[in-house]
Amino acid sequence: MALVKFFAPLMITSSGTRKESTFTVDKGLITDISHGRAPDAIELSGTVIPGFVDIHCHGGGGYDNSVDPRGAEFHLKHGTTTMLASFVSEPIDSILSKISKLEFARNVVGIHLEGPYLSHAHCGAHKPEYLSVPKSSDLAKIVETGKVRHITIAPEIEGALEAIKYLSSNAVVVAIGHSAATTDTVKQAINNGATIVTHLYNGMKKDYSDTNTLAGFVLSDPTLALEVILDGVHVPHNVLQDFIAKASDRLIGITDAAPFAGKPDGEYALGELPVLVVDGVARLKGGTALAGSTLTMDRAFATAIKDFAINAVDAVAMYCTRPAALLGETSVGDIALGKKANFLVMDDGWKLQQVYFEGALVS
Repeated sequence: MALVKFFAPLMITSSGTRKESTFTVDKGLITDISHGRAPDAIELSGTVIPGFVDIHCHGGGGYDNSVDPRGAEFHLKHGTTTMLASFVSEPIDSILSKISKLEFARNVVGIHLEGPYLSHAHCGAHKPEYLSVPKSSDLAKIVETGKVRHITIAPEIEGALEAIKYLSSNAVVVAIGHSAATTDTVKQAINNGATIVTHLYNGMKKDYSDTNTLAGFVLSDPTLALEVILDGVHVPHNVLQDFIAKASDRLIGITDAAPFAGKPDGEYALGELPVLVVDGVARLKGGTALAGSTLTMDRAFATAIKDFAINAVDAVAMYCTRPAALLGETSVGDIALGKKANFLVMDDGWKLQQVYFEGALVS
C-alpha cells in the first residue's frame, strides 16, 4: 500500500484528545502524526478512534469463530480490527483438531479457549459432559499449537493451579472464570500467573459484597483485569455502575458474541446446545441461562459513553488499549507512531461510520 495521509478533525487516543491532526500511513503503519491539515490528506468526517480489540468473541453473522473466519470478518465491519477466536467447551481432542484446521481471518491474532476446564457449578452455556480437568499432556499440546493466546480456567478444579502456572509461563494469558473459587484459591491462581477474570458477574456467584466470593474479591483486590459485557442484559445497570466506580481502570470491554450475533431472533445453537434468541437476548432453549450475546463492539463502546457516562478516552482504554496490552499486542490498540493503522470514524452520536484496517477502508 502506498503512502497515504489522513486528516482527523478530532482524534481520541489512550493519552487524550487531539484536534486537527494529520497522520501518515505507510505500508499499513502510522509513520507520522502532526498538527494541522496537510493539503494532500484524506479528510475523515468524524471522530477518529483506534480499532477495537475483542479478546472474547465466539462468532457473528451466522459463523462460528472456532471453524469459520467469516465470523471475524463480520466483527471487523463493526470495528473489531483485532480479536481472538473463542471456543466453547468440547472434548480436548475435538478442540485440538479444530485449532489445527482453523485459518485465521486477517483481524484474528489467536485463540481463546473458554473451557473445558470450568466448574460444573457455573458452566453456563457449556455442555456439562464436556467439562474436564487439565492433564499435563493436553496442556503441552495446547501450547505446542502456537495459536492459543488466552484460556479461561476455574482454579478450584483438580489440577487447575498447576495448569495456570504452566500455561502462564508459556505465554498464554490465563483468566479465572466459570468458577466457584473463594478468596484463598483466587489468590493462589494470581500467584501462579492468572491476570484477568472472564465476564465479571457471569459464571460465578453474583454477591460481590462478599469478599470471599470471586466477584467480591477481585473487585476489592486491584490485581486482575476484569472483562465486562455491556449489553444491558448480562450485568444490571446499577451493578455495572458499581464496577465502574470500584475498578474503572481495570475494566476490559468484550462482546462474548455468539455465532448468531447480527442475525434475527430465532432458534440457533451454541456449540451443541440449542439456543433461543428473543428481542436480541440469547438463552439456552427451555431455560433462563444466557448463551453468549448478540453484541458488537461498536454498540458496546457507544453504550459505555452514552449510558454509563464513561468519557471517550477511558472508553478507548477499555475497548482498545487495555485489551491489546493484556495480550502483549504492541502494534495495535492505539493511534500512535509505529502502530498499525487500524482506526475507526465515529459520528457525533458515537455511531460507527467507517473502519480502516492497516490503512485501507473496509467495505
